[in-house]
Amino acid sequence: MREQKVEAHLLARCREVGFLCWKFTSPGRAGVPDRVVVAPTGTVFVETKRPGGKLRRLQEQTIEKMRRAGAEVHVVDTVAGVDVLVERLVLRTPTAVSS
Repeated sequence: MREQKVEAHLLARCREVGFLCWKFTSPGRAGVPDRVVVAPTGTVFVETKRPGGKLRRLQEQTIEKMRRAGAEVHVVDTVAGVDVLVERLVLRTPTAVSS
């Protein structure tokens, strides 16, 4: 299975449940996650890999930097992993927004 299939499954599952799933690129900054998922319960970044695929060193560093800054970043390498992530996002309690 290729990374493309895992990423396509993420997009399809997000559409199914009504989440936004945008391709994420940051000009001039390599190593950023593939997708940004916007759900009623929060926004997360997702890096997809082929099954058993490993992060490049730059990706590891970038993800760690994002997490230290407070971002939620997930790495998934299977369609089953995508399903688990989407279900977790669906089941979360929505965060209260104050004005």
